[in-house]
Amino acid sequence: MTMHPPITHLPTGGTDVVYPGDEAIQGRLHTEPDARGLIVIAYPTAFSRFGRNDEHLCTPAHQHGYSTLSVDLLTPEETTVSPDAVHAHLVRRLASVLEDSRRRGQTGLCVFAIGAAAPAALPASDHQDVTAIATCALPGVVSASDDDVDRAGSRVLECTPTLGTTLTWDDVDQSMRRALVWFDAALSQRRQEIT
Repeated sequence: MTMHPPITHLPTGGTDVVYPGDEAIQGRLHTEPDARGLIVIAYPTAFSRFGRNDEHLCTPAHQHGYSTLSVDLLTPEETTVSPDAVHAHLVRRLASVLEDSRRRGQTGLCVFAIGAAAPAALPASDHQDVTAIATCALPGVVSASDDDVDRAGSRVLECTPTLGTTLTWDDVDQSMRRALVWFDAALSQRRQEIT
């Protein structure tokens, strides 16, 4: 028998999702009727799924016909740990979320990974039938190794701000808008390959 995460409906229209495990992964699911796919927004934090920044990312995705699942891949205790120490956690937890989405029959699965979650997106999506990945990280953050890129083909879009600048929420917002076009093209190509 497969155990699915408990779901509690929230008054804001989203659904709070908890993935039990060694440490609980928490997320917020917004479903759109007749959605063309699900965008998993992967945060390398503990609380980003709440508030205006997440809302600004989800709104254009919903208007574009996608459901969204915003997930925080770290616990509050892990937010001060160095990125090198948490990379394996990010990969394992994102892979869990993607596997559960696939098990639930979700099609058109796309990933939008932010900041330190960007390098976790490709390894986490391995064997999970992810259609496309978009990453938004600081310049110089390697989102994919050469081996990963070879395996992924053209599934990955890397969005980074200009060199020498910090990553802002405006950068992330613009990256989401670019990613939506990328996801549309990838889903269209996938449909053509199937027919």
